[in-house]
Amino acid sequence: MAELTIFYVADIHGSDVCFRKWLNAAAFYGADVLIVGGDLTGKVLLPIYPVVGNGEGWTTTWKDREHRLETRHEVDELIRLARMEGAYGFVTTHDEIAEIQSSIAREREVFRRLKTAALEEWLALADERLASRRVQAYVMPGNDDPAEIDPVLAGSKSIRDVQGAVTELAPGIWMASRGESTPTPWNTPREVTDDVLGGLVRDVVTTLPAGGTTIWNLHMPPRETGIDRAPLLDADLRIRYDGAGEATMVPVGSRSIRDLISELQPTAALHGHIHEGRGRYRIGATQGFNPGSQYQDGVLLGLLLRVSDRHGVRSSAFTAG
Repeated sequence: MAELTIFYVADIHGSDVCFRKWLNAAAFYGADVLIVGGDLTGKVLLPIYPVVGNGEGWTTTWKDREHRLETRHEVDELIRLARMEGAYGFVTTHDEIAEIQSSIAREREVFRRLKTAALEEWLALADERLASRRVQAYVMPGNDDPAEIDPVLAGSKSIRDVQGAVTELAPGIWMASRGESTPTPWNTPREVTDDVLGGLVRDVVTTLPAGGTTIWNLHMPPRETGIDRAPLLDADLRIRYDGAGEATMVPVGSRSIRDLISELQPTAALHGHIHEGRGRYRIGATQGFNPGSQYQDGVLLGLLLRVSDRHGVRSSAFTAG
């Protein structure tokens, strides 16, 4: 009988500390399989530029506070601290900042460059840390991850990109993966309509072998399962609040994915995308999970899932560390 312990996370969004914790999870939790279920890269730029007028050094605004940096060591230290929280610090000029602010294309070009460089550093670290460990490590891009990272992932020696693939984790234990999402207010790189997403998911999950234990690794959660509730936004992308001052939460998951789970009944389904959606659900015989995300605090939220080829899900536990 084959049994595995899976450690699953999602939405680490460029946080160096969360990625390092994920690499260490195999030893810490005794996991056989490590998975990042989408959204590896960050979403925040931190431009650092020369001081204008009298004086030397650099300046930037970080966490709503202006920072004056006198030495290159201070610059490097702020970039390091920002990367721990998933932000990309970079030294630039006032002219380049003006270009970025006036051009979405220019902003995305800078983002792609910084995301690719950071990911290359991660993969080099993974090749070093995982070389001596008997652990399977898998990732897939999520909706926030640009296509330019795909060839970078393909070059890893220790981590396999499983986007759109069926993967045998152990005899009788299989995983199907898909990282796209339905449209968001932020127009992210890998968004598709719900109908298209349903077709993409169906294409991969219907190639799973019959029998055994099947795991659907889908970045997008299914509709109205509790794990897909996110804050309601107004036209200016500000959170709307109810009369008690609490954020108004609404379901934003995929109807197509819910319908497919109801129809095909995988053993387990692993999701991310909704950072506030930490929790579990059941649709028929399927157990579904979202570990949530607190990457900006340097906290790695995860899921430990014990599965076997004969008995499906043996146990599950949420983690935080």
